[in-house]
Amino acid sequence: MRREKMGKQQDKKATATTDKFFVFGIDNDGKPRGARFAEYNQRALSYANELKLTGVFPASPAFSEIATKLPPGRLYSSGKAFVANIRRDLVEKLEAALVVPGDESQTHKPPKPTTDETNPGEPRVQTTSPITFGLPRTWDGIQPGHVVLIHESPADGWWESTVVEREDEILTLRFRDYPRQPKFQRHISQVALINPGPDA
Repeated sequence: MRREKMGKQQDKKATATTDKFFVFGIDNDGKPRGARFAEYNQRALSYANELKLTGVFPASPAFSEIATKLPPGRLYSSGKAFVANIRRDLVEKLEAALVVPGDESQTHKPPKPTTDETNPGEPRVQTTSPITFGLPRTWDGIQPGHVVLIHESPADGWWESTVVEREDEILTLRFRDYPRQPKFQRHISQVALINPGPDA
């Protein structure tokens, strides 16, 4: 009986430490929100940042212990995520854990809006999204500005990406619908072409 109880306690402890990626904060409407995810996901972070929430990955053991109180989050194929409403005091505890001297948690905060010099006080949103001008008909014809498909993972599927640069058979890309995300590289054989339709 004792062994069975110890086994259950170990299982409970194992499940409590499986989550690795956390988001929390006060959203655009002033509501405290937060969620925990099993793995770091760039699209979940992008959506959280749109809500003005902070992402934490990797998280220190001390932060993770508090963050396990966050409800589980969900990521949808649309790129949006479910981040539940939480208690404001939990947000305060998480923020306090991050500023403890020696805490090694890494935070990913939303970019601050810049101000237009001609209209002080008015936020100006900057975007690094390149201009797209068409769809390539062959892999050899892929050029900067073209849109191709990249496979992120079996769970997340295929995503439209814009070619920023091409060097021989290596493409530098950026997610078309998430231009604030970092650029990444793929070999030309790892991308798929979108059907451009019949010739004009």
